[in-house]
Amino acid sequence: MPAPLKVERVTESQFFGALRNEWQALHDSLSPRTPFTSPTWNALWWKHFHGRHLLTGKELFAHVVRDCAGSLVGLAPMMAVNRPALGPLRLRALRCFGADPNITELRRLVCQPRHESQVLHALREHVIRNYRFDWIDWGAIRQESWQSVSQQLPARELICDGEVTDFHLSLPASWDEFRASRSRNIKESIRKCYNSLKRDGHSARLRVVERPEECAAAVRTFLALHANRSRATNTIKHLDVFESQRAQSFLHELATVSAHRNELRIFQLLIGDAVVATRIGFLSGNELYLYYSGYDTAWGGYSVMTTLLAEALKWAIDHGVGIVNLSTGTDVSKLRWSPTLTEYSCLIQTMPGMGQRLVFAAYRFLRARRTETPAPWRTCGSRR
Repeated sequence: MPAPLKVERVTESQFFGALRNEWQALHDSLSPRTPFTSPTWNALWWKHFHGRHLLTGKELFAHVVRDCAGSLVGLAPMMAVNRPALGPLRLRALRCFGADPNITELRRLVCQPRHESQVLHALREHVIRNYRFDWIDWGAIRQESWQSVSQQLPARELICDGEVTDFHLSLPASWDEFRASRSRNIKESIRKCYNSLKRDGHSARLRVVERPEECAAAVRTFLALHANRSRATNTIKHLDVFESQRAQSFLHELATVSAHRNELRIFQLLIGDAVVATRIGFLSGNELYLYYSGYDTAWGGYSVMTTLLAEALKWAIDHGVGIVNLSTGTDVSKLRWSPTLTEYSCLIQTMPGMGQRLVFAAYRFLRARRTETPAPWRTCGSRR
């Protein structure tokens, strides 16, 4: 039996200050990793999105999990959510950071896959023993952890609230080798993308923005093209997740901080002097996470997003990147590249007692009636 883990609640200054080096080391040890488990992402998310108002109050509820030797094996970037913010009668839920319009594509605990079920169990026992909540939204857990977790938790408390798939590509040493390993369909698509531009007298080139002094303009271009894409009516509908001023402020600061850490790569496809497609990337060691994108719909007939992705992959191979994460969602633009998938289940746990289960059921029913769009508990990863 594994040795018991020690769980400790930490203050905001500890969580975003003294713990940073340990947290960064744990994040760097994950693979394939996403930016959403990094201390940079979580600190900026809390700064921009934790705001309090009368209907909902958010209180930092961060914990660390250590083994018997004192080594950090897990972090819980979580918050206590009170509805309403004030008053004696309140619903109290515990959830991971990421209550945003899919800006955080994957909400989860920070830990190695092999420790996930043990870390979650230790956190659950600590919360039940010391606090009162109506339910806990644990975010996304890996499918391989699901069986172990479901055996630890009483079935009546366990709710699987959707699934998320994340896709990544393992890159070889050359573009020719990578291309040769892909399906005939994607090879033909790539060929047609370049030939259609050439046939009409156009040529595309890649520009990669990474310097701090260049990132503000590149983010503004991204925001304009991302919004342009969301307004397109002749293709799959895409939401403008950065529509709000708060979301834009978050992205600008994230890009600036990431650029200073040499972790930002904004890929731009240019035809002439015009940026016709762009995608934000976050570099961590030899892994690249490709985040949201945007393009000029006037160039949509040339499949400029496919061309941009091909150019980004060529750049990644040339710069020694071993893994490129295509992000979450099961759209064809990812599947056609024959990626490796990581599957997650979204786990909600009601607290022991019939009253807590009824409270959560009522909340879920009322929230679903209030809007036709997926409710927050349905979204533990992006569906683009």
